[in-house]
Amino acid sequence: MMATETIQHSTIKELVEAGAVRQACAVAFGDRWSLVFSYGGVEKTLCSKNSHNIRSWANLNSVAKYLAEIGIRKFETDATNFDPNQKTLSRPDKSVALKRAHEAVEYDRWFREQVQEAVVDADRSDAQWLTTDELFDGLEKRLQRKYGMRQV
Repeated sequence: MMATETIQHSTIKELVEAGAVRQACAVAFGDRWSLVFSYGGVEKTLCSKNSHNIRSWANLNSVAKYLAEIGIRKFETDATNFDPNQKTLSRPDKSVALKRAHEAVEYDRWFREQVQEAVVDADRSDAQWLTTDELFDGLEKRLQRKYGMRQV
C-alpha cells in the first residue's frame, strides 16, 4: 500500500485541519515505518522536510505521536513487509550530508593553511618576484631539460 507520490508535512497538516484526510496508514519496510495518507481519491506518502525522500520512523510509538500532533488519533497499520532483522539506515541522507560537511571543513582548513603559507613566503624580505615572461621562460627551460622539448 505504499504510494509513490509524496506529500509534505505542511500540506498534510492543512488537509487534516480541513477534515479532508480519509485514512492514515503506517506502512512497514524492513525495520522502519512510513505514513501513507488517503484523501480526495489519492494516496500519498509523507516526505521529509525540504526533500522528496520518504520520512520514516523506527517504531510505531513515534508514528502515533506524530499523528496525534497533527490531529489524527486513529490509523491503520500494514506490517506485510515488516522485518525487524532488516536494519536500515535511519537517515542516510543526513549521513551523506554530514560526511560532505566534514570534507568541506577539512578542505577549507587545508586551503587556509596554503594561503597563509603563501602570504608568509611573500612577506619575507628575501622573496623573489618574477615577471610573467621570466616565469614562462623558466618553465620552458625546465621542460626542455626534462623532456628534451624544443622551443617552437
